[in-house]
Amino acid sequence: MTKFNEAIAALKEEYELKLAEKEAENARLRGEKRSADERRLEAAKEYERYLNEYISVKLFKDNDRYKDDVYVAVNGQNCIIKRGEWVKIKRKFALVLDASEIQDMKTAEFIEREQKRFSEAN
Repeated sequence: MTKFNEAIAALKEEYELKLAEKEAENARLRGEKRSADERRLEAAKEYERYLNEYISVKLFKDNDRYKDDVYVAVNGQNCIIKRGEWVKIKRKFALVLDASEIQDMKTAEFIEREQKRFSEAN
């Protein structure tokens, strides 16, 4: 019986050691996960600060198509931008204006390309 008890005690000690190592590893992983979550949250806050910084813009104005003020909305927030004057707006609104201008240029290029293709086909 003594050898049996010694074997059980050795197994129990080995099990408790592995269990303690596993608990330490899990605690370390939880700490790393929390740190990763905290880093993600901090990055999101920093990006939000970046998007909400005020920058100056001036929109083109003429007496024809580009004479009215411009309404811009981002995620339920909006602003009206006066044309022909320097105004301060949040960067997120300026990014929407930039994206719109890029899309307009791509559309014009597409129309031109298709007109050329059509004229060459006829």
